[in-house]
Amino acid sequence: MKIGFPNHPRKNLIKEIGWIAKNGFDFIDLFLEEDKTTPEKINVGQVKRGLLKYKLGAVGHLAWYLPIGSSVKSLRTAACCEAVRYFKILNQLGVKFVTIHSNWPNALFFPKEGCNFQIESLRKLVKEAKKYDLELIYEPIDTPADTVENVAFVLEMTPGLSLHLDIGHANLCGRDPVEFINKFHRRIKHIHLHDNFGKTDQHLPLGDGSINFSKIISVLKKHYDGTITLEIFTKNKNKVLLSKEILKKLWNNA
Repeated sequence: MKIGFPNHPRKNLIKEIGWIAKNGFDFIDLFLEEDKTTPEKINVGQVKRGLLKYKLGAVGHLAWYLPIGSSVKSLRTAACCEAVRYFKILNQLGVKFVTIHSNWPNALFFPKEGCNFQIESLRKLVKEAKKYDLELIYEPIDTPADTVENVAFVLEMTPGLSLHLDIGHANLCGRDPVEFINKFHRRIKHIHLHDNFGKTDQHLPLGDGSINFSKIISVLKKHYDGTITLEIFTKNKNKVLLSKEILKKLWNNA
């Protein structure tokens, strides 16, 4: 198991790499979006040197709001084109996995239609990602449509697509993260961890919400030993570091 932390996309990426490495993380979850980590603002050589200097691994993470499931075809096409711009950068950085997020049309459309809109985009993006030696991983987000059934359909209909399981998201809308692990453990390639109280997507430090991480880690460890990002949004970095120690302890005791 390797533990990572994301950069803040509105802060200097090189400084973020330094903080993540110096505080004992194994990799950076490269959040590539506005406003400081768009392709034209990334100095690839400088970032590569930073990663090499600290022997820091990296995974890719595209903006969660790319409209790959829009009901408007031209917007889906534009979202795919935007994603490919980041594929080029990730390839140059030697990254092997990149996250794309679920995206749903408005309530005028049925969930199955939303699945099909996404599948159309995802099939294109899986092929494009392979051209850049990347594996595309699909992250369900925090909406009522992100059910086990809908995720299963998207994965089934998109060959070559793997799963990025966000435990915090899987805890919302009455869902159970353990059900996702048991159903999809063969397709999981990356994990996000953060806490909440089951109602809103809070990205709290571990232990600050109500998620039963002891149970979840115990189930997860039976099937998975890969990268886990602490996707915790707080100004209190001591809480981030404490969460890292909590995760290590839970993992070792599982």
